[in-house]
Amino acid sequence: MTEPNALDERASRPLMRSGTAARLAGLPPSTLRIWEHRYGVVAPPKAASGQRTYSMKDIERLRLIKRLTMEGHAIGAVARLDTEALVALSAGNQVATVGALRVLVVGHSAARKLEGRLRPAPAYVFDDLAHVEREVARVGAADVLVVHVASLHASMTDRVLALRSNLPSAHVIVVYSFGPQAVAEALGAAGVAVRRDPVTGRELAGLIVTSRPSVETVASVVASSPRRYSDAELVTLAEMPSVVACECPRHLAEIVTLLVGFELYSTECASRNQNDAALHRHLHDVTSSARTMLEQALARLVIEEGLVL
Repeated sequence: MTEPNALDERASRPLMRSGTAARLAGLPPSTLRIWEHRYGVVAPPKAASGQRTYSMKDIERLRLIKRLTMEGHAIGAVARLDTEALVALSAGNQVATVGALRVLVVGHSAARKLEGRLRPAPAYVFDDLAHVEREVARVGAADVLVVHVASLHASMTDRVLALRSNLPSAHVIVVYSFGPQAVAEALGAAGVAVRRDPVTGRELAGLIVTSRPSVETVASVVASSPRRYSDAELVTLAEMPSVVACECPRHLAEIVTLLVGFELYSTECASRNQNDAALHRHLHDVTSSARTMLEQALARLVIEEGLVL
């Protein structure tokens, strides 16, 4: 049996014209043309008719480049990178700046995930809870204590809370692989940020960056990302007839409205309750980010459907 050659392999793959390729990549056709002619982002072959034909590999490359430009990278800087480099850049090897936050890490697994992701690096890395408990007097205060354990047991609740008090540490993050939900909920109720594996290094660094001492959190004004749509505009979108059978604009407008309300709710909680201030600040920040992303999706729907506000 003969093996397929490169031409046979290309012929067996679905090829698309420029309009379809642009739509699948989430780009206006005019942008695709400019990127091709000016920057050579892809080099699709031409069919006998003279039309450029794009493979799914071309589409994935265009999606990566679009994502990177939306994150602030210049098109000229990423256009000539190979796909592997684009994937690595998109995966986010950025270094998170924690400023004056003093970070302690318990567990070498978490420490490895954070390697190269925090500036400055964690002040101390400990083998396990017993190790940090022995060193409490020497270590001194921390802004953020990250604890990674494979198994989360009921006895750890008291140990983690004791560490928070004895160091002291203003904010505690616990990452675990297995354990009763009741223990995780008890820690969460005590103001500890609890996450279950798998947690990536990027996610863990993000949790640390958004951590703030509880006193500072209560004293400061909780800031939201700017809103794209006013309450009146959201009501208009929710009540506007849609040409899409699933009524996505209405559903998205309603979800955004709910998120706006929860942002306000979590802000009021952060202003009133000192014990839960850090937890509610985190809830507010996460909700604000989610609302911004859904507003972007809603904006695209408004454009695609030609809705007028």
